[in-house]
Amino acid sequence: MVAGLPRTMKKIIAAGVVITLGALGLLQESFPQNSASATVSFRLAPAMSLSVLGTNPQGNSVVSVYTIPRPTEQERQAGFIERLRALTLQARSNAPWALRVRAYEPSMGTSDDGTYRKPVSDFEVRAAPGPYLPLSVNDQTVTRGPSGEHIIVLDYRVQLGPQHRDGTYSVTLIYTITTP
Repeated sequence: MVAGLPRTMKKIIAAGVVITLGALGLLQESFPQNSASATVSFRLAPAMSLSVLGTNPQGNSVVSVYTIPRPTEQERQAGFIERLRALTLQARSNAPWALRVRAYEPSMGTSDDGTYRKPVSDFEVRAAPGPYLPLSVNDQTVTRGPSGEHIIVLDYRVQLGPQHRDGTYSVTLIYTITTP
Protein backbone atom coordinates (compact mmCIF):
# COMPACT_ATOMS: atom_id res chain seq x y z
CA MET A 1 0.00 0.00 0.00
CA VAL A 2 1.62 3.20 1.18
CA ALA A 3 5.32 2.75 2.06
CA GLY A 4 6.56 4.08 5.35
CA LEU A 5 3.20 3.99 7.20
CA PRO A 6 2.57 1.70 10.14
CA ARG A 7 0.61 -1.46 9.38
CA THR A 8 -2.49 -0.33 11.37
CA MET A 9 -2.62 2.89 9.42
CA LYS A 10 -2.39 0.95 6.14
CA LYS A 11 -5.38 -1.18 7.21
CA ILE A 12 -7.43 1.94 8.02
CA ILE A 13 -6.61 3.50 4.66
CA ALA A 14 -7.40 0.24 2.85
CA ALA A 15 -10.73 -0.05 4.69
CA GLY A 16 -11.55 3.57 3.83
CA VAL A 17 -10.84 2.95 0.15
CA VAL A 18 -13.02 -0.18 0.14
CA ILE A 19 -15.89 1.68 1.88
CA THR A 20 -15.58 4.62 -0.52
CA LEU A 21 -15.60 2.36 -3.57
CA GLY A 22 -18.59 0.44 -2.18
CA ALA A 23 -20.50 3.68 -1.56
CA LEU A 24 -19.76 4.87 -5.08
CA GLY A 25 -21.04 1.53 -6.42
CA LEU A 26 -24.30 1.91 -4.46
CA LEU A 27 -24.74 5.49 -5.66
CA GLN A 28 -24.23 4.38 -9.22
CA GLU A 29 -26.94 1.71 -8.87
CA SER A 30 -29.41 4.32 -7.53
CA PHE A 31 -29.16 6.42 -10.69
CA PRO A 32 -31.30 5.17 -13.56
CA GLN A 33 -29.31 3.30 -16.14
CA ASN A 34 -32.06 3.50 -18.76
CA SER A 35 -34.81 6.04 -19.28
CA ALA A 36 -38.48 5.23 -19.17
CA SER A 37 -41.59 7.24 -19.87
CA ALA A 38 -45.17 6.88 -18.75
CA THR A 39 -48.44 8.46 -19.74
CA VAL A 40 -50.71 9.46 -16.90
CA SER A 41 -54.29 10.33 -17.69
CA PHE A 42 -57.17 11.35 -15.50
CA ARG A 43 -60.68 12.69 -15.85
CA LEU A 44 -62.14 15.51 -13.83
CA ALA A 45 -65.76 15.06 -12.92
CA PRO A 46 -67.89 17.97 -14.11
CA ALA A 47 -68.53 20.48 -11.34
CA MET A 48 -71.36 22.91 -12.04
CA SER A 49 -73.40 25.46 -10.18
CA LEU A 50 -76.25 27.74 -11.13
CA SER A 51 -77.55 30.77 -9.25
CA VAL A 52 -79.57 33.90 -9.68
CA LEU A 53 -77.01 36.66 -10.26
CA GLY A 54 -75.88 38.11 -6.96
CA THR A 55 -76.81 35.11 -4.80
CA ASN A 56 -74.77 32.18 -3.57
CA PRO A 57 -74.79 29.02 -5.72
CA GLN A 58 -77.14 26.42 -4.26
CA GLY A 59 -76.49 23.55 -6.65
CA ASN A 60 -77.19 22.86 -10.29
CA SER A 61 -80.85 24.01 -10.28
CA VAL A 62 -82.72 27.26 -9.73
CA VAL A 63 -86.48 27.54 -9.19
CA SER A 64 -88.07 30.82 -10.30
CA VAL A 65 -91.72 31.82 -9.91
CA TYR A 66 -92.95 34.45 -12.33
CA THR A 67 -96.34 36.16 -11.99
CA ILE A 68 -97.72 37.27 -15.31
CA PRO A 69 -98.88 40.89 -15.17
CA ARG A 70 -102.20 42.08 -16.62
CA PRO A 71 -101.60 43.13 -20.22
CA THR A 72 -101.71 46.78 -21.17
CA GLU A 73 -103.76 47.87 -24.18
CA GLN A 74 -100.55 48.17 -26.19
CA GLU A 75 -99.56 44.60 -25.24
CA ARG A 76 -103.03 43.31 -26.19
CA GLN A 77 -102.62 44.90 -29.63
CA ALA A 78 -99.11 43.44 -30.00
CA GLY A 79 -100.44 40.00 -29.00
CA PHE A 80 -97.91 39.38 -26.25
CA ILE A 81 -96.42 40.60 -22.98
CA GLU A 82 -92.63 40.81 -23.11
CA ARG A 83 -90.23 41.33 -20.23
CA LEU A 84 -86.62 41.81 -21.29
CA ARG A 85 -83.98 40.90 -18.71
CA ALA A 86 -86.64 39.20 -16.59
CA LEU A 87 -84.05 36.96 -14.91
CA THR A 88 -80.26 36.87 -14.87
CA LEU A 89 -78.48 33.65 -13.94
CA GLN A 90 -74.84 32.92 -13.27
CA ALA A 91 -73.47 29.57 -14.46
CA ARG A 92 -70.17 28.15 -13.28
CA SER A 93 -68.73 24.97 -14.77
CA ASN A 94 -65.44 23.21 -15.35
CA ALA A 95 -66.87 21.50 -18.44
CA PRO A 96 -69.09 22.45 -21.40
CA TRP A 97 -72.67 22.90 -20.18
CA ALA A 98 -76.27 23.30 -21.27
CA LEU A 99 -78.96 25.34 -19.50
CA ARG A 100 -82.33 23.59 -19.53
CA VAL A 101 -85.72 24.88 -18.47
CA ARG A 102 -89.08 23.27 -17.76
CA ALA A 103 -92.36 24.28 -16.20
CA TYR A 104 -93.53 22.69 -12.97
CA GLU A 105 -97.16 22.43 -14.18
CA PRO A 106 -98.84 22.30 -17.62
CA SER A 107 -100.95 25.40 -17.04
CA MET A 108 -100.42 28.85 -15.55
CA GLY A 109 -103.84 29.02 -13.89
CA THR A 110 -107.47 29.76 -14.66
CA SER A 111 -109.04 32.95 -15.97
CA ASP A 112 -111.01 35.21 -13.64
CA ASP A 113 -114.29 33.94 -15.13
CA GLY A 114 -113.17 30.28 -14.80
CA THR A 115 -113.68 29.49 -18.48
CA TYR A 116 -110.06 29.38 -19.62
CA ARG A 117 -106.91 27.58 -18.45
CA LYS A 118 -103.79 29.35 -19.73
CA PRO A 119 -101.42 26.68 -21.15
CA VAL A 120 -97.78 26.86 -20.15
CA SER A 121 -96.88 26.73 -23.86
CA ASP A 122 -98.09 30.36 -24.09
CA PHE A 123 -95.06 31.28 -21.97
CA GLU A 124 -91.81 31.63 -23.90
CA VAL A 125 -88.24 32.06 -22.67
CA ARG A 126 -84.99 32.90 -24.40
CA ALA A 127 -81.37 33.45 -23.53
CA ALA A 128 -80.90 36.89 -25.07
CA PRO A 129 -80.45 37.42 -27.99
CA GLY A 130 -81.56 33.93 -29.09
CA PRO A 131 -84.97 32.80 -30.32
CA TYR A 132 -87.92 32.36 -27.95
CA LEU A 133 -88.73 28.81 -26.88
CA PRO A 134 -92.29 27.84 -25.81
CA LEU A 135 -92.25 26.38 -22.30
CA SER A 136 -93.15 22.76 -21.58
CA VAL A 137 -93.14 20.41 -18.59
CA ASN A 138 -90.21 18.63 -20.27
CA ASP A 139 -86.63 19.88 -20.15
CA GLN A 140 -85.61 22.02 -23.11
CA THR A 141 -82.20 23.49 -23.81
CA VAL A 142 -82.22 27.30 -23.70
CA THR A 143 -78.51 27.88 -24.27
CA ARG A 144 -75.09 26.21 -24.09
CA GLY A 145 -71.60 27.33 -23.22
CA PRO A 146 -67.97 26.36 -22.65
CA SER A 147 -66.38 25.83 -19.26
CA GLY A 148 -65.98 28.90 -17.09
CA GLU A 149 -68.22 31.46 -15.43
CA HIS A 150 -71.06 32.92 -17.51
CA ILE A 151 -73.86 35.44 -17.06
CA ILE A 152 -77.10 34.35 -18.76
CA VAL A 153 -79.75 37.01 -19.39
CA LEU A 154 -83.25 35.59 -19.87
CA ASP A 155 -86.21 37.30 -21.51
CA TYR A 156 -89.83 36.23 -21.04
CA ARG A 157 -92.77 36.55 -23.40
CA VAL A 158 -96.41 35.52 -22.86
CA GLN A 159 -98.62 35.02 -25.91
CA LEU A 160 -102.04 36.72 -25.80
CA GLY A 161 -103.95 34.91 -28.53
CA PRO A 162 -107.64 35.44 -29.30
CA GLN A 163 -108.59 32.79 -26.71
CA HIS A 164 -106.79 34.66 -23.90
CA ARG A 165 -108.89 35.71 -20.91
CA ASP A 166 -107.59 37.88 -18.07
CA GLY A 167 -106.71 36.05 -14.89
CA THR A 168 -104.14 35.74 -12.18
CA TYR A 169 -101.48 33.62 -13.87
CA SER A 170 -98.08 32.48 -12.70
CA VAL A 171 -95.54 29.92 -13.77
CA THR A 172 -92.90 28.02 -11.81
CA LEU A 173 -89.78 27.56 -13.93
CA ILE A 174 -87.03 25.08 -13.10
CA TYR A 175 -83.65 25.88 -14.61
CA THR A 176 -80.96 23.18 -14.55
CA ILE A 177 -77.34 23.23 -15.68
CA THR A 178 -76.07 19.92 -17.05
CA THR A 179 -73.47 18.54 -19.41
CA PRO A 180 -74.70 18.60 -23.03
